[in-house]
Amino acid sequence: MMYTSIRAILLLVLLVSSSFTSLFFTEAHAVTNLATVTASSNDMTTTLQFTNHVGDISDISSVILQIGQGGNFKSFKTDSGWFGIKSSVNTLTFTSTNPIKAGQSANFIIKTDQSNPDIMWKALDIKNNELGSGEIGTSSPGTPSSPGTPSSPGTPSSPGTPSTNNPGISDSSSFRIIPSTPSPGINVRVVGQSFSSNANLDLYIGNNKIDSFTTNNGNFIVTTKIPDDQPTGSVSFFVKDQNGNSKIFSTIIQPVHQRANINILNVPLTIVADSIYHRGESKTISGTATPGSTLTITVLDSNNKTTTTFTTTADKTGHYLYTTIVPIDTPFGEYTVVVSDGKNKVSKAHNIVTTHQFLLSTSQQEVDSGKTIIINGTSISNQPIAFRINDPAGNQIFAKDVNVTSDGKFAIAYPVDVGATKGTYIVTASQGIDEVTVYFGVGELPVPQLKLTMNKLNYQNVEKPIINISGPSTSTLNLVIVDPSGKQKFSDIVLLGPDGFVAYSFNVTSYTPGIYSAVITRGNDKAAANFAIGLQTGCGQITMKTVKDTYLLGDSIIILGKSNPNCIIRVTLTDPNGVIVKSEQTFTDKTGIFSAVDFRIPSDGTAGTWQLDATSGINHTSLPLIIKSGHEGISVKLDRIPPIYVRGNDIVTISGTGAGNDANVIINVLGTNSTQITSFNISSTNVGDFSTVWKIPISFNPGSYTIQVKSAKGQATTNISIQ
Repeated sequence: MMYTSIRAILLLVLLVSSSFTSLFFTEAHAVTNLATVTASSNDMTTTLQFTNHVGDISDISSVILQIGQGGNFKSFKTDSGWFGIKSSVNTLTFTSTNPIKAGQSANFIIKTDQSNPDIMWKALDIKNNELGSGEIGTSSPGTPSSPGTPSSPGTPSSPGTPSTNNPGISDSSSFRIIPSTPSPGINVRVVGQSFSSNANLDLYIGNNKIDSFTTNNGNFIVTTKIPDDQPTGSVSFFVKDQNGNSKIFSTIIQPVHQRANINILNVPLTIVADSIYHRGESKTISGTATPGSTLTITVLDSNNKTTTTFTTTADKTGHYLYTTIVPIDTPFGEYTVVVSDGKNKVSKAHNIVTTHQFLLSTSQQEVDSGKTIIINGTSISNQPIAFRINDPAGNQIFAKDVNVTSDGKFAIAYPVDVGATKGTYIVTASQGIDEVTVYFGVGELPVPQLKLTMNKLNYQNVEKPIINISGPSTSTLNLVIVDPSGKQKFSDIVLLGPDGFVAYSFNVTSYTPGIYSAVITRGNDKAAANFAIGLQTGCGQITMKTVKDTYLLGDSIIILGKSNPNCIIRVTLTDPNGVIVKSEQTFTDKTGIFSAVDFRIPSDGTAGTWQLDATSGINHTSLPLIIKSGHEGISVKLDRIPPIYVRGNDIVTISGTGAGNDANVIINVLGTNSTQITSFNISSTNVGDFSTVWKIPISFNPGSYTIQVKSAKGQATTNISIQ
């Protein structure tokens, strides 16, 4: 059996060698593009990668290599399943029990007695049909594998005077041509990786230098043109540094197809992209281009610097589509997306803006005690916004729910107490899961405060928590994650953007279940928020209580409870009509205690019996609450107690409830004997609230007046004193 196998191998060698003779003693141009070779050389060793193109139905079963210019093969190494024989001093023949199928490759490592050998190759199928052939490298002046330089053309291993530059090419360097089998006269992309940074490189086709360029961080994408007179057939591209080192890409130049050129003219390069981006969003860039063409998509910042580059391919109908996610830490500002097909470019500008869905502002940054400040903004229409104001000590001093009208605008007036503490006050507004913070100062300009919130309360290990952090713009903060035992788990430096905001995400794959704290500090300033990892529902028996049993509309509720340690509990407040007013998650600490302090009875709510529920899995408890109105029907109030104002200077805030949903409200200012001095109309919200401001004219005589409010629900009055 062994003797028979050796005879079969020798017979195959004789057969392929006889066909090889005609290959190398006639003009060697490949007639197909079924097989291509990529080669790289290092000293006396050359690595060849043979690729069988996708779509071919024939396998590459044998490969023949012949070295030229008196060279000699010293040794070789092949992939598993291939074996070779040195049929002559300058010829190697390889056969395989594991042929190269369509879309697959095989590697051959050849050691010769030349530093840059000239190797001719031929790939055959099982029936000895030629699938590809060509020439790789050269050791003679002016040939493809080592083109000469202007100072000393035609010296392959040492072109010109040896350079003292750092080498631009290493063993790991590689490049490719897009498309891989181009035609004369077309533009191609040359894509390189793992070259030296800022290396000056030259690009050759054979011995013809066609381009020069400099790498950027070791990688490059350049566009160049295949010469119009480039012959078709096998060819080698070379990228060469200033020290004479080179990398090779061998391929086939295809004939020009006239029909394809006609189709190219009919498909313009276009781009479709949104103009507004938000952090963390998934965005799609699409458009039209030459069918089958490879496109380079580059994102530039406002300074025209590249932030990222990626490629995609147009389909056979000339359409392309690429989806990317905006990084959560991308700076806000203007960016430009540029799409290039190697010949033409199109671009589209976009802005990355805050992810907040509503805007909030104050009428002034600084206000004196005893005065009124207006808080207004725009948001999603017909959805309530919850406001709260905290004083410089962090105490909540004001809370109100505002119903946004159909035009998406809202405004509230906050009368600053005469004895208000000097310092910075924090206004927080929330609508759904979105929350925005602004500041105003009493007696001084406000100083932005450190604040952080978590995007969720409880996370699993596979999730990445997001911390929303706000504070002084462009400030540097220290972030520390504290584990359930009170020890530091993780720390980092956080930089706030020009808008004073950053969204910071981190991994929790190594975190064990429990309650953690995120703490940020800046000098003596500090803010913290708790979050949980891997807590489950199902706490067992739950007990819950409030500090009192009876509340008025507008009152805040402090909720306290106890259950098993380290579990998730949902607390829900429901009005007498069965409408859920507020629902949020909390967790028990390691002693089983939980609390909730952000619950409040809306000032426009319904009097009656309300209900608090605490639920964790199948465990549940409820608590009834008696809510009293304190008044019935339409009501009106002013923003000062006592209501004393100065004409020509003060602004009066007139507000009330019970006017009827989206009703017309008439406000009259009455003098003595109920004489009407002035009147104006406003509209109530969709729950019957109303609010407006009135600046007292200088022409008003000092004295006592009556503010009368009328709607379809009735009328109400209150007194005002004008000085």
